[in-house]
Amino acid sequence: MGRLSCWLFVCAGLFFTAAFTAPAIGATAANPIFGSNMVLQRGTTVPVFGTATAGTAVSVQFQNQNKTANADANGRWRVNLDSMPASSAPSSMTITSAGSPQIVFTGVQVGEVWLFSGQSNMDMAMNEADESAPYIADAPNRNIRLFLMKAGNGPATASWQPANTTTAAAFSAVGYWTGLELSKKLNVPVGLIQATHDGTNISEWQTTNGGDGSDYLAMVKSIQPFAVKGVAWYQGESNGGDAAYETKLTAMIGEWRTDWGQGALPFGIVQLPASKWATARVAQFNVSMNVVDTFLVVTSDLPGSSQLHPTAKKPIGLRMSIGARARVYGEEIPSGGPVRDPATTTVAGNKVTLGFTTTGIGLITNNGGAPATFQLATATGRFQSATATIVAPNKIELTSSVAAPKRIRYLFSGTGNLFNSVNIPVEGGTATVTRLPASIFEWTIP
Repeated sequence: MGRLSCWLFVCAGLFFTAAFTAPAIGATAANPIFGSNMVLQRGTTVPVFGTATAGTAVSVQFQNQNKTANADANGRWRVNLDSMPASSAPSSMTITSAGSPQIVFTGVQVGEVWLFSGQSNMDMAMNEADESAPYIADAPNRNIRLFLMKAGNGPATASWQPANTTTAAAFSAVGYWTGLELSKKLNVPVGLIQATHDGTNISEWQTTNGGDGSDYLAMVKSIQPFAVKGVAWYQGESNGGDAAYETKLTAMIGEWRTDWGQGALPFGIVQLPASKWATARVAQFNVSMNVVDTFLVVTSDLPGSSQLHPTAKKPIGLRMSIGARARVYGEEIPSGGPVRDPATTTVAGNKVTLGFTTTGIGLITNNGGAPATFQLATATGRFQSATATIVAPNKIELTSSVAAPKRIRYLFSGTGNLFNSVNIPVEGGTATVTRLPASIFEWTIP
């Protein structure tokens, strides 16, 4: 589909959503993100919202709660359900108002809800990914609910569906494997929302920094403030050489959080794999370091890392879930690979002792060789190759011809071989992740 056709398709989706949110007199409706078989977020206030004639009293009944609110002058209503524990018992939500048919959603559960968004690598479906066949076949045995939006299609064109061999096969592979791992680890219902559009620039996912925000408005803002636990973001190929990508991604996260009314909404960022996207990859790392409540999923070591669309998506889903388990759910495991640590880094002559955090059991290389590739430079000079040696579980010694090094780079060539050694059970304890890779970075020593 051409870009013009895509834009017309997005506009049509926006018109459809706008038409939905301007109901006829007397008609009361819930936002289309609500529906039978949905999962509501546990452990937090749960907004339920929609449209009605101005001034209409709308009541929402769910489990033992009954909340009422009046539609405002613009015809919008919202009630807030109190925080609820997880519940796999299917319940009904009933929405009533005078003069309108009663709305009943059945099969509603309470558990964990995550949003998966970005461009084509997040969009890649389970049936396109390696190792997916047994997981697709197993999908009917899992208490996972899926809500799929693509290519500018807003929530009015989607509905919640239980995971089965058809719905799981069509859903984001990264999203499904992340949700499956959370389902096995947390043992609660899991709801997964996909909002993806192939080939999109970050400008289409934000209205800040001159962005038009077409996909954000159609698929994300249109479902706010539906309660979610976190967001997984996999985008950047269309901004691979964009020097402003760090600024744009930082602003996008801020805009989503502000509009959602969740200033600490967690964001897991999947880092692009290939060296041709070094600018975006460094930006993604910097955002994970500088923006609170974010974490990074490094992918440079995975099969097909030089391809535009790597099909090894299961490891990415597992690493996203590991990051969530550590950073969102508080499990005492490393959230990812080793990260350079300014507090334990020192310089003496031409030698840098580079400290790391998130080292797990300790720093290792995946091939038994010296850590590679590192480079050093003065504040203004050219980068020179550095010899790297692991000298402690959390430290690497770097030496080069640079007399007074001030800048360090890692992984600006090759795939890199620096990892932490970990022992993280996954897949319900039937498998173990034993190492996680370090990210590309460029850093000026304070």
